Amino acid sequence: MSGGKLHQLFEGRVRDGHDRTAVITDRDELTYGQLDARANRLAHHLLDVAHLEPGDLVAIRTLRAPDVLVAALGVLKAGGVFAIASPSRPEPKALAGARAVISNRVHSGRLTDLPDKPLILLDGHAATIEEHPADPVEAVAGPGAALLFTAGTAGQPKAVAIEHARFTAAYEAFSEVFGLLRDDRVLVTGRSDTLAFAVGWLRTLCSGATLVLTTRVPYTVADTDPTTAAALLAGPRVEGLRLMAVGGERLRLDEHLRLARRLAPGARLISVYGTTEVAGCGTWFETDQLPGPMVRPEQHAFLGQPFPGVRTKIHGKHIWLTPPDGGDAVPTGGLGQRHGTGPLEYLGKMADRFRHGGRQVNPYQIEARLVTHPDVRDVLVERSQLGQLIAYVVPEPGRPAPRLESVQAHLRGKGPASDVPSHLVGLTALPRTAAGKLDRDGLVLPAPPDAAGATRSSGKGGPVTASDVLRTVGGLMAFVAFFGSLILTDVFWPGSTDLTIVPSPWAGFFRGLYFAEHLAFAAGVGFLFAGPTLMPRTGAPRALTAAAHLSIVYLLASWWPQDNFYRLAAKQDWERQAALVYAFNVPLMLAAAVVAVWAAVQGAASRKQPSQAVLERGAGRKPGARS
Repeated sequence: MSGGKLHQLFEGRVRDGHDRTAVITDRDELTYGQLDARANRLAHHLLDVAHLEPGDLVAIRTLRAPDVLVAALGVLKAGGVFAIASPSRPEPKALAGARAVISNRVHSGRLTDLPDKPLILLDGHAATIEEHPADPVEAVAGPGAALLFTAGTAGQPKAVAIEHARFTAAYEAFSEVFGLLRDDRVLVTGRSDTLAFAVGWLRTLCSGATLVLTTRVPYTVADTDPTTAAALLAGPRVEGLRLMAVGGERLRLDEHLRLARRLAPGARLISVYGTTEVAGCGTWFETDQLPGPMVRPEQHAFLGQPFPGVRTKIHGKHIWLTPPDGGDAVPTGGLGQRHGTGPLEYLGKMADRFRHGGRQVNPYQIEARLVTHPDVRDVLVERSQLGQLIAYVVPEPGRPAPRLESVQAHLRGKGPASDVPSHLVGLTALPRTAAGKLDRDGLVLPAPPDAAGATRSSGKGGPVTASDVLRTVGGLMAFVAFFGSLILTDVFWPGSTDLTIVPSPWAGFFRGLYFAEHLAFAAGVGFLFAGPTLMPRTGAPRALTAAAHLSIVYLLASWWPQDNFYRLAAKQDWERQAALVYAFNVPLMLAAAVVAVWAAVQGAASRKQPSQAVLERGAGRKPGARS
């Protein structure tokens, strides 16, 4: 059906088996006929309520997978373009021009600012939607099908327009490689606002197979990411599983082989690599593509051969993919190389590179050498804020994290000396995004306790770090600031602390206030120096952390000069009163707001730990949780 529309592929499967099961969740099942009827009624409703024109954008702001399917198919049948975005996050700018928004009642409170666009609640307006006929609508569809968002691993997520032709070409390419059957039950674990889910349901429902959104029922095909794949295969062997497709992030060859050994004889394990721009249809890898055994499988990750209709290009090790429907090649942001006619080998990401030791460093190369350490299962190498290399290591199961000295000795002589990490942090698992990609930019990795780095020996069996120096200087400066403020108060503000006319016991209260101001000023000066080593950096951007640091300094240190100015200001001295308000009070409010934002970002990041459950996927739930 080359050149058709995406929803027409689905409708062909409806005609092939109206009563066949299309979707299985923990709560219920939908047949192809039921799913088609719900989408048709929604399409009629969209045309009546939103007056949808061909090519109009409709935002889907819910993550409940069955509703996402109904909404996406309904928008397509009405001739529109769908875009899925989490309702718990701010609306992406790309959705500002949406003609309508589809959601559920539980999210309606967050979606109140929708001027001139209808909000359609699939449950709240269910009775009205059900009044429409279940027959297909007569709508003209434009070339556009969806607006998908990239994972943002190379920067901010961006919106990518995908046309029907690209989706259908990708489906045909997937069909040739995957060979899905009508009797297959395909488990898709990607969250419903990700490319993985969009491609997963496309592959499944356009093949006439059953889309499975729970692990509580048997499945024959699993469409998932590396972490969830490892969790699914960690227990007893999954009976009947004949194919596992792993995408979202590359698999090292040793990881690929380890997963393959958990499958039944004859079952296939496919690694899939593709960007949003090519509808996820880029390259695929199976071990039979290798020309022979690999001596060090942990040092290699293969992207494999291009899907039918796709071409791969390597320009200066930069990987470019030609979409399955033709057109210009698009950059993937990945690095790779090809040896003869063998499979494409992965060499890292351009966005992960950084300047270190006077040159451009690709951390993937260091990680490939470090992962050959006998005690290391997985690793990320990052450059700290102070310019030092930190290795974040996941040890082999049942073993403690290797010591720094062992890691350094393992790397010496295998690359430039500047590529040897100076610090090591042990993790239980590497952090990943909702799409299953390594989360280097999420700032969820814990900062090592000595991240500032050793500078010289302390003579006490441990190194003196830059952090130690800053904290010591901060303490000394706080001491000087305390006694300096006591001495200088009457120099700068003569008479501001004169209590001779204040009766007891009130004079004692004011003396306590003055003493507290000196302490706060001293604490602020000390925090100016020691603060950068004390404030956590698990999630907030560096600029926000720096702003919060200076805000805390101001909140502490400003009370001493502020109150002395105020005590000397006449009530009718409006010029001085206004100056005091805008020099002290307003900045204090702004400083408190900055600290509040920083604390909120830190709190959100601290709840996202690298050791979180490996099955945490799909609408914030585990596979097997209720959809």
